[in-house]
Amino acid sequence: MAVKLDKLFNEHISLDVKTLTYIANYKTDIELWITSLAELELGEAAKQIFITLLELRSFDCSDVIRFQIIQQIEPHLSHLLVSLEQHYLNNTLLDTKRDQQISDLVLEIKSHHALLYIELLNRIQHTLDTYKFSFFEFNLKKKLSTLRKQTTLFALERLTNLLYSLQLLYFDAPQNFWNLSYQVYQTAILHHYHTEKIERNSDIEQPIDSVQKAFTQLILLHLLNNHKLRQSEIRELTQCIGYWTALVQFSEHPHDNSNYIIRYSTDTPPHFYLNSAQLEEKCLFIKLTDLSAYIESTLQPNAHYYSRLEEKLLTNVLKHHILNVLTLDPSEILPRYTEQGTFDITLGMTSAHFFLSHAKHFKETLELDIDLSLKNNHQTLASIPSEKETQLSTRHYEQRFTAEITKIYQVNLTNRSDSGYGLQWQNKMVKNFRTGEFILLKEHKEHLWIGAIIRWMKNTSEQTVEFGVERIAQNMCPVAVCIPKQNATPVYHPAILYTDENNHHTMILPSAQIFFENQNLSLRFGTTELKIYLKHSHILTQNCATFSFDLLEQSKRPLLEQHFQQHLTTLKTQDLWESLK
Repeated sequence: MAVKLDKLFNEHISLDVKTLTYIANYKTDIELWITSLAELELGEAAKQIFITLLELRSFDCSDVIRFQIIQQIEPHLSHLLVSLEQHYLNNTLLDTKRDQQISDLVLEIKSHHALLYIELLNRIQHTLDTYKFSFFEFNLKKKLSTLRKQTTLFALERLTNLLYSLQLLYFDAPQNFWNLSYQVYQTAILHHYHTEKIERNSDIEQPIDSVQKAFTQLILLHLLNNHKLRQSEIRELTQCIGYWTALVQFSEHPHDNSNYIIRYSTDTPPHFYLNSAQLEEKCLFIKLTDLSAYIESTLQPNAHYYSRLEEKLLTNVLKHHILNVLTLDPSEILPRYTEQGTFDITLGMTSAHFFLSHAKHFKETLELDIDLSLKNNHQTLASIPSEKETQLSTRHYEQRFTAEITKIYQVNLTNRSDSGYGLQWQNKMVKNFRTGEFILLKEHKEHLWIGAIIRWMKNTSEQTVEFGVERIAQNMCPVAVCIPKQNATPVYHPAILYTDENNHHTMILPSAQIFFENQNLSLRFGTTELKIYLKHSHILTQNCATFSFDLLEQSKRPLLEQHFQQHLTTLKTQDLWESLK
């Protein structure tokens, strides 16, 4: 698909289409055709709109008529794209040929949609630059000037919408995407209308009402995602970005706090600004300190938001991700070293618990006489007041007895750094292969498992997925935790105990939503149960967080130490026998 989009964004269009297949007469047929779309099956409606967009780009008509036609199609096109995307957006990568075909169609439609507005803008600008308007054509010139502003805004919005869909599928932007984006924006700057408020043919008030805001939205969408978010988080982030455009500053000259730079002459997205050397080419510098301060303020109690939508959608995990991007020091990025090899990996916290428990299912490790798995246990469900905890435990239960948790996948090593690895997935897509997932990996059979997090993923044109993992823990021990509740059956959750760089016991817990600092928990291993107090947390991803903790009964610390060391010894012995098989 990447190759096809590259070709689309580099092709030259000639105005050689004399009639549209489904709109023979613009004045009489367009309303009838639009009405008929609602009665068609989704596939046929998509086909007709796709063909019409394709033909409209080459339709030999005035640009005013072309603009009017596309504006009438817009509402139906938006509804169609939402319906198509619902078929394959489920927080995982595409796993069927049908999903791939639908996603390809969506990307092609959105590409033609954006390119139609860009080509329309270029022709209107050419007319305004070259045509000598007479005194009596003043209204025509004014109409074309208004049309130029609207097409500039719509072109940037359609490019943003395309980039959003590419990000949902973990693709990079096609060739010439950024070149065209910069050209559209520079047209507005050159003719001094980039900050003007542009009226829309809609009663719904929208935060993006100028070319400057539309361009800022496009830039923020690129900067704040970087292939690290899941589809649901990308959707949430995209809905909020429009409210933050006033917090981003652009300048033609570097500033002490300039984070990123745009090079107009290149087909590259904004990237880190690393030094203050004199630049001969024309550039744009981006300052994000105000946005960083705002996001940080929303982490405080009774925080102020620009909209209720932000308050609803922005989780603490997403806020921390945004802050990490905005405050990242490029000098701290570790170098990667190209290397080849293979790794074995497992996917998910439940799978990690299974392999660290010597191939025991979670329920077996609890060594309890009753089943606390929540399956077919209505009394247990009724006794749990926390809906989030019920959902989490139920979700983990669904994974506990599936064959998926017992699988080991082999992936290729492409590079490594001091903190992680660049890997390549060539297996069939599975549900738990996604960003933010906790995994186990090891390079050789005789090695111990390493705990890691999938930090980013990217689809490639070679039908493989590149992904990066960060090492989190080395010496690990599977345990269980539960939140004590009076007169209620306890609900246990899998957890991983490990020693940090200071040789202190730390835990990886499966959710940052139900576990939090200053919380009392019960820690269980075998038949032993200890009371602990969670202290400092570090959110790793939307899926898990690490917590330091204290034992409330210090006299029982030797039990914990003994179990941990004994488990490491048996794990090393088991891995040794596995390597000799």
